[in-house]
Amino acid sequence: MIPGLEPVPLRELQALGTSRVWNVEGQLEAIQSLTPVRGSLRAEHRGNLLEVEGSLQTIVCLRCDRCLGRFNQELKAESKELIWLGGEPTDELLADAGLDPEIPDGLVDVLDPRGDFEPERWVFEQLSLQMSVVNRCGDLCPGMPTHAAEPRKPSSAAAVDPRWKALRDLQSSLQPDRGDHG
Repeated sequence: MIPGLEPVPLRELQALGTSRVWNVEGQLEAIQSLTPVRGSLRAEHRGNLLEVEGSLQTIVCLRCDRCLGRFNQELKAESKELIWLGGEPTDELLADAGLDPEIPDGLVDVLDPRGDFEPERWVFEQLSLQMSVVNRCGDLCPGMPTHAAEPRKPSSAAAVDPRWKALRDLQSSLQPDRGDHG
């Protein structure tokens, strides 16, 4: 757990009457990162809404899905969202909160107003959304690894599987005859 990002009751944020700000610096248990997660997070209780915004960054080590090599990826999140407090919002409740019922901009989550806001979970979710679905190490990816136990030999006519030698000999003996009849 990142120190200082313990869950906070929503009623405590409401009683605060202003924004609460957290400085973020530490390791998330759910995301293995090479550097600590750093940034800041602000939450403000606004009646039926919790406005949360943050700026976060870290570096993670990933495995390329194509070549299986490891590579580092920087994760940066600049997020701002509105979280509805209460049951599913109706068009009337959204309008009362100053939101367009057709397009509730940034409204993506719902919390129980008697519950807690979990800043560490919010940080995890924002950084997770920045991770690629398919991990590729880059444009210079060497591709899939080969499973050959020995180095590849250049292909040539001389390097023929001995099981095919009889067919190769037959093919060679038939080629001159074709030219004579045609």
